[in-house]
Amino acid sequence: MKIIGKIILWAFAILGGLSFLFIAAVAAFTASQRDKAPPMPDSAVLSLDWNEPLEERYVTAPLFKPVQPATVLDTLTALERAAAAPQVKALVVQLGAEPMDFARAQELADAVRAFRESGKPAYAYADDLAAFGDATPEVMLAAAFDKVWMAPSGIVGLTGVALEVPYFAEGLGELGVTAEFEQRHEFKGGADPFTEERMPLPVRRSLGALAQGLLDQAVSTIAAGRDLEPAAVRALVDQGPLLGDEAVAAGLIDGLLYRDQFESEVEKEFGDDAQWIDAPFLLAASKEDSDGMTEPAAKVAVLYGIGPIGVGDSDGPFADPGFDTETLIDTLQGIVDDGGYDAVLLRVDSPGGAYGPSDAVWHTVGRVREAGIPVVVSMGGTAASGGYFVSVASDRIVAQPGTITGSVGVYGGKFDVSRLWEDLGVRWDRVAAGENAGMWSINRGFDREERARFARAIDFVYADFTTKVAQGRGFDAATLDQVARGRIFTGQDALDVGLVDRLGGYPAALAELRDLMQIAPEDEIELEVLPKPKAPWQAVLDAAQSGDFTLGAATLVADAVEGRIVTRLEGALGDLDRIAAPQGLVSAPPLRLAR
Repeated sequence: MKIIGKIILWAFAILGGLSFLFIAAVAAFTASQRDKAPPMPDSAVLSLDWNEPLEERYVTAPLFKPVQPATVLDTLTALERAAAAPQVKALVVQLGAEPMDFARAQELADAVRAFRESGKPAYAYADDLAAFGDATPEVMLAAAFDKVWMAPSGIVGLTGVALEVPYFAEGLGELGVTAEFEQRHEFKGGADPFTEERMPLPVRRSLGALAQGLLDQAVSTIAAGRDLEPAAVRALVDQGPLLGDEAVAAGLIDGLLYRDQFESEVEKEFGDDAQWIDAPFLLAASKEDSDGMTEPAAKVAVLYGIGPIGVGDSDGPFADPGFDTETLIDTLQGIVDDGGYDAVLLRVDSPGGAYGPSDAVWHTVGRVREAGIPVVVSMGGTAASGGYFVSVASDRIVAQPGTITGSVGVYGGKFDVSRLWEDLGVRWDRVAAGENAGMWSINRGFDREERARFARAIDFVYADFTTKVAQGRGFDAATLDQVARGRIFTGQDALDVGLVDRLGGYPAALAELRDLMQIAPEDEIELEVLPKPKAPWQAVLDAAQSGDFTLGAATLVADAVEGRIVTRLEGALGDLDRIAAPQGLVSAPPLRLAR
C-alpha cells in the first residue's frame, strides 16, 4: 500500500511540474501582452461593466487575462481621462447585478457626475436592479446618469436599509459553550453576538441611527439625480420593490429595453464606427499619449489597508492576503528610509481587528508624518474601530457620506467549552507551572483574579485607543466621550463630530494632498501603487518554490492512500478561541446589509 502511495505521489509531482511549466508559459505570454499599448480610436464609447466585482487592488496580476481588470482607482482615472479625451463621445455602464455598499456607490456616482460635466452623456443599463434584494445603493448610483434603461422583465429593488447582526448566545448555550468577554463600552456591540440573545438597546439605537442616516442620503441623492421631491422618493421606498412599468412611471428609470435594443439605440446616436472600449484599454491608450509630456509636480505612493486587521496570511500565491499589516508597515517604513515619494495616500476599507497590529500601523503612519511626508487617508465602505485607529495618525481623513466609521471601543475574551466536553464524555486534565498558566485555555472559565486582570487589560486598550484618537483629532474629554464608547457613525455624521476632515473619495483625498504639499490643482501628480502587483510569472515561481503546485495535491492523495486521518474537532474549537485575541479586538460588530 505504501508503494502505491509513493507511485501516486511521484505521479502528482510530475503533473505538478508540467502544470508549473504550462502556467509559467501562459504567465509570460500574458505579461508580454500587457506591455502593448493600443492606439486610441477616432471615435469611442467608454463601456464599463459594474456587474463584475470592482476590486480595490490586485496583489498579483490575474494569470489568464492579457489585461489586468480595472481597480476602483483605475476606473476613476479612466472616467477622468475619458471626460478630457475628444475621441470619447459617451459613457455606457452596466450595473445592478453586483451588490455595492453605500460608499462605493457614492464614489462611482461622483465620478459619473464629474464625467457629465464635460458635456458628454452617461447612460446606464440594468437587466435587473436587485429584484429580490435591496438595491438602494445601486438605485442611488443609477440616479447619477443622464438616462437609465432596464430590461422589461426587470424589477427595481428600492426597499430601504436593513442592518442585521447574528446573536449566538442561546445556540452556544445549547452546545455547552460559554462566552466570557469584556467590552468597552455600551455602543460597541462586538461581544454582544456571543453574550446576548438579542440586540441590546444602546446598540439598537446606534445602528438605527446608522440605517436612517444611510437611507436619508440615498433619498436625497436619488431625488436630486432624478429631479424628484425627496418626500416622493421616500414614499417609493415604502412601496418597493417596483415593477419596471412602476419604476418608469415614478421617474426612477427612463425606459424598458432589452440589452441589444439599448446598445442599438446608443449606436444610432454615436454611429456604428464608434468603438466600444473598456477602462484598461483607455488607460493604456491614454498613457501612451501622455508619457513624457510633462514632469509630475509630486510622486504619491498609494497603499491599501483592506479587510480585517491581523497578521498577513494568504491562502496561496494568487490569493489576496487581506489587511497584511507586516507588508504595509514594511512599505511605509521603506518610504521613510529610502525616500522617492512626496506623499502617501492610504486607502482603508476595514472593520478593524486585533489591537496590536492596528497600533503598529498607527505608529508607522506617525513615523511617515514625522519624516515630513504628508499622509492622507481615503476611507472606503468601512473604516471602523481598528480601521479608524490606523487612519487617525494621518494628516487628514476623507470619507464618503456612506462610509461606516467610528466604533472607537474594544472587546475581547474567550469561549469556555468545558460543558461541551462534559456532554461528550471528554475529560481534560492538566499540570501547570505559573499562577496564571492556562488562563486562556478554552477548557475552563476565568477565575475571579484572572477576570479582573483581563478586565484591566481591556481598560488599558480602551484608554490607549481613545487617548490616541484624542491626540490625533484634538478632542477634549467631552468630545472624546461623544465619539467613543463604541458609537458607529456614517461618514456624514463623522464629519459633523470631527472624526473626519472632508467628504469624498480619491479625488477629494488627492485634493487634500495637494493642499498639504502646496501643489496647484492643475499640476500633475504621479500615483504609484505600492507594493507593486506581482507579475504572474513571479507568483508562479513563488508557488513552485513553496511547493504549492507540485506537492499539495500529491500529499493529500498519499495521505489518503496510507490511511492517515486527522481529526478536525480540536482545530475547530481552536478557531473559536481565536475569534477574540487575548489583547483585545478593536473591531466593529459583525453587521451586514440585509439583501
